[in-house]
Amino acid sequence: MRIITIEIDGKPSGYTIREGERSCPNLCWDEMLGSVAELTHPKIGECRYRMLTHAEHEVERLRHELRMAEIAAGKG
Repeated sequence: MRIITIEIDGKPSGYTIREGERSCPNLCWDEMLGSVAELTHPKIGECRYRMLTHAEHEVERLRHELRMAEIAAGKG
């Protein structure tokens, strides 16, 4: 049995989906619905919005910040 948790914080992009240690935060309502469908449909399997661990989210956040700094400096 799988347990998929949906957290709602009341903001427009306030949906988080969790399964085990992986999560996908800051989803809009339709993104959350699509992610649940993708996680639970037997023929889809992959999520458009990746489910990552906390450490993987941190790496992605740092990568994004570095890229935004490059763009702001005119190197993008």
